[in-house]
Amino acid sequence: MNDHSKKRDPNLAELERAKAEAERAKKQFSSTLGTLQYRLKPGTLANEAWSGVKEKSGVVADGALQTVKERPVTTSGVIAAFAIFLAREPLWRLVSRYFRNEDDSDLVTTELKIEDKNYDLAAPAASRTVKEGVSA
Repeated sequence: MNDHSKKRDPNLAELERAKAEAERAKKQFSSTLGTLQYRLKPGTLANEAWSGVKEKSGVVADGALQTVKERPVTTSGVIAAFAIFLAREPLWRLVSRYFRNEDDSDLVTTELKIEDKNYDLAAPAASRTVKEGVSA
């Protein structure tokens, strides 16, 4: 063996180092790509979103419960106002009917007409007030 074969070529060592670095980078990229593919699966995204919603709703529920405990009268007033808002039409009709001094002659009513003595009933007939007339 001669001296030249015992010495390593510096270019060969650098080439081997570059190959090893490329292999390491390839493995790291493959691992990162696998992780990314897992995290972008629809099922994984849905589970993460649901976990976030559950966590946030728990925080909101705890805050609401604490507010109710600290201010029960205010909370009851807000709930009552919201219920009244939702039921405003029926409540308005009830109150206006209570304070109205007129009879219910302006309401459309139905009557059951008996056609024969064996109680064979016809369809109800709607009656109107004189004010409404026939064309109303």
